[in-house]
Amino acid sequence: MVRKVAVIGAGGMGSWFVRFFKSRGDLVTVSDRDERRARLLAGKIRIRYALSNVEAARGSDIVVLAIPANVISDVVREILPALGRNALLFDICAVKSAVIPALRLAEKRGIQVASIHPMFGPLASDLREKNIVVVSTGENKRALKMIKHMLKGARVFLADPQVHDRQTAVTLALPHFLNMAFAMTMSRRRRLAEIRKFAGRTFNLQMLLAETVASEPETTADIQIMNKEFRVILRDLQRDIKSLAGIVNRQDRAELVSRYQQIRERLSPDPQFGVAGEAFEKACEAVSGVSGK
Repeated sequence: MVRKVAVIGAGGMGSWFVRFFKSRGDLVTVSDRDERRARLLAGKIRIRYALSNVEAARGSDIVVLAIPANVISDVVREILPALGRNALLFDICAVKSAVIPALRLAEKRGIQVASIHPMFGPLASDLREKNIVVVSTGENKRALKMIKHMLKGARVFLADPQVHDRQTAVTLALPHFLNMAFAMTMSRRRRLAEIRKFAGRTFNLQMLLAETVASEPETTADIQIMNKEFRVILRDLQRDIKSLAGIVNRQDRAELVSRYQQIRERLSPDPQFGVAGEAFEKACEAVSGVSGK
């Protein structure tokens, strides 16, 4: 059955879902607050673009919210009058506590709602073996069934909003913050080309991560500021940095080695610990292959 799908947001993951639904034979319309970005994406993929979110949502069977978490509430209220009672509305935000209330508002109006978090990036070719977290928005089992059918082929995990945000505070907000701190420090250095002459594999890989995160300012800001669970992790991080910095400033080599040994022992139960070295080598080779270094 051909469905009418509206994707609101023409960024990286919005573009992925546009391609996903187009590949399934659906009629896809995209909208974005940056009309030029929506128009370019529509022309590239040969779909329709709308001049407003309301225009995109009106008459659609499925509406995807691929927009920053801080504007979800406003957009849901904006498009709600245009949604049919049998429409499926879902978001793909990385912070769920901020968006669930807006979705529940739509649910009270008879709209089928869901909230998912694709744990992959916009370069993924398809859903096979990809992890997707589906977050509970209430008791709407029909919407959950629709989502599972739509995401067939992916590994779907169910979670409540608080558990989701608590886990992603560690898996997303923490690494994003660390990479932004590294990027901030490096941005103060001049002549990066000269610095790279002395760069090894660790620096090149870290720089790649930092520059990637720095290219997504709105997503990074939402992940860190809107996820209230990250505040606890941030306090732990500040304490640990202060502790390690104190050891370095005291030039206490024995203590620093001992601290790293303790860290290694605590991390060793991780199933990936034993293959970390091999995985690092492969990642470095991949980065070197792409950059030509």
